[in-house]
Amino acid sequence: MKEKESSKDYLIIDNMGRVKVPSQLLEHANIHSSAAIQFFNYKNYIVMKQVEFSPVLLEENKDKHLIRTIDNLGYIVIPKILREIHDIDLHDEIEAKVLNESIIFEKKRVPNKSRALIKKDIEPELSELSLLEIKAGRIKLPAFVLKSLDLEGHMQLQFFIKGRDTIVAKKHSYKFLTEGNLFFTGQSRVIKKDNYLNIPKKLRIHLNIHSGDILEIKTIGDKLIIKKAIENDILV
Repeated sequence: MKEKESSKDYLIIDNMGRVKVPSQLLEHANIHSSAAIQFFNYKNYIVMKQVEFSPVLLEENKDKHLIRTIDNLGYIVIPKILREIHDIDLHDEIEAKVLNESIIFEKKRVPNKSRALIKKDIEPELSELSLLEIKAGRIKLPAFVLKSLDLEGHMQLQFFIKGRDTIVAKKHSYKFLTEGNLFFTGQSRVIKKDNYLNIPKKLRIHLNIHSGDILEIKTIGDKLIIKKAIENDILV
């Protein structure tokens, strides 16, 4: 996946808990005005990305799933619970930048050596990561993930298991032998219309994945890596 981080900016939380996200950041993240936005807490960052919800569902799940709407001027409220987790007060300055199809926020802090080392370790990990909600047993693969693996709609993927917590998907081939520490599951699925991929029920049970869970998706080489997000790292 190696999609480069795009623009970076510093934003100020206003007295309503809002930030005005610059249009260039929204464009790079493919986020549209009046779109439904879901917020995640991931380690040292607040992550926002566009999601698809009907207006009714948006209102019903507003608090439970940290869904907010971005207005046509680019203003959006960062949920109070996430501001509290990251010790962000009204009128604080936060760093905002684009990684893949998400915008990530971090409180602006006085640089120090230990903090710089922490960011160096985490940012490459985050730049290769997508946080996707699974619904009805399927996820929607972002365009940059498909591009990095040279995948298209109607292509078939084979599923492997790695350890106790990881699903690995690869382009279908006629080699079904165990590959290193990957164990072929005998399961395969086709990438459906609009880039949806069904995760086989057998594997969802194996990893205790349920509808509404958040999955960490990343690519390594020719492999799509799928793991259930750790509850301590992510708040939905």
